[in-house]
Amino acid sequence: METRLDDVTLRWERAGERGSFVVLTHGLGGSLDYWAPHVDALAKHHRVLRWDLRGAGGSSRPAGPYDVGLFARDLAALLDRLGEPRAHLVGHSGGGVVSQRFALDFPERTASLVLASTSSEVSARARAGWHRLADAIERSGFGDGRAPDARGFAPAFAAAHPDVVAGLTRATRANDPAAYAATARAFGGYGWTADLPRIAAPTLVLQGLDDQLTPPGGSVILARGIPRARLVMLPGVGHNLPLEVPALFTAAVVAFLAGVELAG
Repeated sequence: METRLDDVTLRWERAGERGSFVVLTHGLGGSLDYWAPHVDALAKHHRVLRWDLRGAGGSSRPAGPYDVGLFARDLAALLDRLGEPRAHLVGHSGGGVVSQRFALDFPERTASLVLASTSSEVSARARAGWHRLADAIERSGFGDGRAPDARGFAPAFAAAHPDVVAGLTRATRANDPAAYAATARAFGGYGWTADLPRIAAPTLVLQGLDDQLTPPGGSVILARGIPRARLVMLPGVGHNLPLEVPALFTAAVVAFLAGVELAG
């Protein structure tokens, strides 16, 4: 499905006929297809929305610059069009960044947060790296002849599942370079750790201890800063936690949401 907003068309898909509303938000280079392993299980209990950020997947790709607040406003506008006043937000990596921003900007619309492999700030060194990446992609594209990049996975998982690594690499390289670069710059320039105490929603923070892209320290900061946060660290798991341990990830989300709803 597609919905036209003021300056962008967003692609989305829904599943599930009953229960509370859950939004799944992907990270840089991804699309709503990233969540395919989890939809059926979540839809047994909830109405589930997957969507493509502007510039990604099947959504339109307007010229940048983009910023995280813009992505959060896109989600708010999409929920308005769908008639959904409030949602549980599940975000991976950059999708977790967007979910945090949504919770800060639209607290009354945020029922809970599940934040996987993400952080509340970007260091100066990391920011420079993001911008170098954006510049290189914008200038030269994705370099399709290079071997798949396994850094998004725990080393043991990457060695055992080269097909998953290759599949994610193909999905990333299917992006438009200019839109990807604009998104990379957006995800390389945020910081609101000081604002985390304003997030009142119950929050589950999931982090792989073998994450080579988002160091586990960022999740510790999140869990300490958000008053109602719970942190779960997973040994032997890398950045793409939802793909590496899909059954565990889905079970954790379902159990967390059940607890939130039982608590009222």
